[in-house]
Amino acid sequence: MSGLLVVEGLGRRYGDLAALDGVGLRVEAGARHALIGPNGAGKSTLLNLVAGSLRPSAGRIHFAGRDVTGMAPARRARLGIGRTHQHPAVWSSLSALDNVLVAGRRPWGRLRAGGRARALELLASVGLDAATGTLAGSLSHGQRRQLELAMALAGEPRLLLLDEPAAGLAPPEVELLAGLLAALPDTVAVLLVEHHLDLVYGFADQVTVLHSGKHVHTGTVPETRSSPEVAAAYAGVAP
Repeated sequence: MSGLLVVEGLGRRYGDLAALDGVGLRVEAGARHALIGPNGAGKSTLLNLVAGSLRPSAGRIHFAGRDVTGMAPARRARLGIGRTHQHPAVWSSLSALDNVLVAGRRPWGRLRAGGRARALELLASVGLDAATGTLAGSLSHGQRRQLELAMALAGEPRLLLLDEPAAGLAPPEVELLAGLLAALPDTVAVLLVEHHLDLVYGFADQVTVLHSGKHVHTGTVPETRSSPEVAAAYAGVAP
């Protein structure tokens, strides 16, 4: 089975509501894959299913050739699935440096010998080299986004799940984020959920579109821009 991440027939129900219905997805190693769609399309649900914080009602999830459908989030993280959240998940009472150190020393983290130097390198890579000693709770919203990215990278993931990283950012912060995403190592595949389409189209090499929990389209950015099915989904018309 090719593909770093392969999702087959994935579904998630809440009673009679199908938040996700028979969705398939393939993300290749090193890919930049975006997941878009209008509100309520099922994007964050899919991301949570891949991360393991939700369990599917149907379908299978394979990562690096292994069926991870029933695995707990920590086991998936040990295999190389990292993530960020819609609201930055940082420890407010710890410094930026200690946040990265703790993230790297979780059971799935890899910041062992030389951990401090690596943590400092990661903070510099996300533009926080001047804030290493600052409490995370004192950082701006945008800086907490940057910090969470460094924390996710501390686990040296093979697949990075990014859940609306541009949410709440001002235009200059979105521009900074775009630069940080462009600089991610090509050893890390990215599955990006995002409403900011300019950011998506400048970053992704493949785009998958969901509408009302169903798969509508997967293709390149030009194919996505010109797709009538995508236009209909964003216009609120059932595909």
